[in-house]
Amino acid sequence: MLLSGVMEQSENGSWDPSPNSLSSISSNGHLRKLAIVGSHPNGRETAPLDDPEWEIWLLNEAPQWLGVRWDGCIQMHRPEIYTSPTNFAAQLRQIDYWTWLQQNHGEGKRIFMYPKDEHVPNCVEYPLEEVRAMVPYRYLRSSPALALALGIYLGYTTIGLWGSELTSNTEYAYQAPNMTFWIGFAHGRGIDFQLHCWESEFDQLIYGVEGELRIDREFFEKRVAILEPSWRTNELELAKVKDRLSAAMVDNEFIKVSELMVKSDNLARMTGEALGMLEEARRYAGREDYIPRQEFEYNQAKARDDGSPMEGKISHAEGKSEYVWNAWKQTGRIEALNQLRAFTKEQLDLAYSLGRLSGVYKENYMYLSEYDARVTAAGGTRALQAVAEAH
Repeated sequence: MLLSGVMEQSENGSWDPSPNSLSSISSNGHLRKLAIVGSHPNGRETAPLDDPEWEIWLLNEAPQWLGVRWDGCIQMHRPEIYTSPTNFAAQLRQIDYWTWLQQNHGEGKRIFMYPKDEHVPNCVEYPLEEVRAMVPYRYLRSSPALALALGIYLGYTTIGLWGSELTSNTEYAYQAPNMTFWIGFAHGRGIDFQLHCWESEFDQLIYGVEGELRIDREFFEKRVAILEPSWRTNELELAKVKDRLSAAMVDNEFIKVSELMVKSDNLARMTGEALGMLEEARRYAGREDYIPRQEFEYNQAKARDDGSPMEGKISHAEGKSEYVWNAWKQTGRIEALNQLRAFTKEQLDLAYSLGRLSGVYKENYMYLSEYDARVTAAGGTRALQAVAEAH
């Protein structure tokens, strides 16, 4: 039965999942604090595992392999996962998890599952619909989030989180934003929420107030100094190959012309790319204003989008060049050669332009990486010092 947001003990005597159940009351008669403890070693060791004032909730297989005190466990995976002898997490820890789940771990132990599994003596059905009803979203994307949402629903007034860094790619991509949502929701409900891990996520510069990290002009000027000689070298080499190609056409050296067409095409792309990178570095080096990260991202995306339709044009030009080259080789006629010259020029111009857009894309990608590396290196409030030192 559901009463004022708290689940009472069911008539069949199953475990009462509410914090008002006996297991959630401390020796002094007060409601215990709730500690959600993840498996990440960073911060997990500082969890209040030996403090009877705290109720300890672990996640998934952790109660078995950690070997520490626990009161609750969030196990929301499907039966085909937690019963499987090839369960990845169980194999990694070299444990027989399904056998462990079927054991009775004693009074006060609650394993929250959905739906309830009658083969698990300590199983309590996770009140999924009631938890979801707290917010107008379907937004429960990780075991820590499910644990926190349940703790909020059950009425714990103090909740702490340990050992949940959310640092892997999978976790950071979609679980971390979800966890921040539920942390904010907990604060909004007036819960004394205590964060003992992942603190860096919540220690950031205030947008538009404390300033933003930037790449200084000197960095772009150094890029210009590096890129300009490379571009000039490629331009000279491309001009030489074009001259050799023209000479081979005059001498009717059909095979050599074919080889030089391929070489000049590759060189045109390389030279255009070098120019695109150089132009971006020059443009940013000439700026006096603050250049936000979004601008690098926008210019990178625009170069990609502008370059996509050019691939088809190049393929079409290459097809025309190949067709006319065959006609010229078979007939030796000057009309075919003149057409080949025109189509070759069109092909090389397109290759150069596409290369230039590729250079714009790559250069902005490099700036994005540089920007992010500086933010990571500076970290939290220390980014302010990095900004000051950059000027």
